[in-house]
Amino acid sequence: MLAVVVTPAAARPPPQPVSGFDGFGGDARAPGTGPPTETTDVTVNVAVAANGSSVWTERATLTDPDAADALRANESRRRAVIAAQFDHRFGRDTHALASHVENDTLVVTYRLDGVVHEAGGGVLFAPFADYTNDYYPGDADVTVDAPAGYRVVDRPDAMAVADGGATLRWNDSTGAGDAGVSPGLVTFASAGATLPGVRAELAVLAAYGLPTVGVGGVYALLFGAPFGLVASGGVRLVRDDRRTVRASALAVALSVGVVAALTTYPATGSVVAGTLHPFFLTLAVPFALLVSLVGIGVHVAIARHER
Repeated sequence: MLAVVVTPAAARPPPQPVSGFDGFGGDARAPGTGPPTETTDVTVNVAVAANGSSVWTERATLTDPDAADALRANESRRRAVIAAQFDHRFGRDTHALASHVENDTLVVTYRLDGVVHEAGGGVLFAPFADYTNDYYPGDADVTVDAPAGYRVVDRPDAMAVADGGATLRWNDSTGAGDAGVSPGLVTFASAGATLPGVRAELAVLAAYGLPTVGVGGVYALLFGAPFGLVASGGVRLVRDDRRTVRASALAVALSVGVVAALTTYPATGSVVAGTLHPFFLTLAVPFALLVSLVGIGVHVAIARHER
């Protein structure tokens, strides 16, 4: 009951490649792209800044030289193509979107805000944390650069630490087994800082502490309160003291909420979405009502017996 709630598989989005070049050249949203082309040598470089922003540079070699020439010669066409692929990334609008063509390589840069959080001397990088689907590198070679003066503290197993902790590398060979990540949290702390793990965890807590409390509250209401009603009935059989009976019901509800919060921490967007998903609620609400009716029945039976 208190396991982490996930969105049902039928509603779960499919895994997605990290690079915005996925599907490039055959995108119906971008008419007039020039000759269809495949992409090779895809790279994604992310420069994380402690001020809350991140700058992304994505490169891809176009296998059709005519496509590269067409995009190089026609800036308005290139802007339309790039906007169709990169104006919205990981659920957020991009900023300062720009592009140019180097030989046969299309280079795209943009800024993505709202995916970096700083607190207590730690920095959290979490662009993938709002969704239930896994992200994977696909054919891309992904590099994540720590903020200046910071080093990696924690990261998904699919990513490999390089350059003394200043860089993360992520491709289809860096992770054992499934290289997908969800929620894919990456944390940093200042190089040489005392208690870097604590500092990094403070950044995670600042970002997801309140949502985690909210998830615990949902569980306390849906499951804790009904079971507290049943448990307090048992307490009432032993000791008919209103204050004790109420305290026992409250203790059960709070315990369920605390356990749920600890189990789901950090409650990223995928956890919150799963908790509030209609499929889950259609099962949880009737169950909660049934348990509540049992608890009410216990109290009614005891009250009649006491008369």
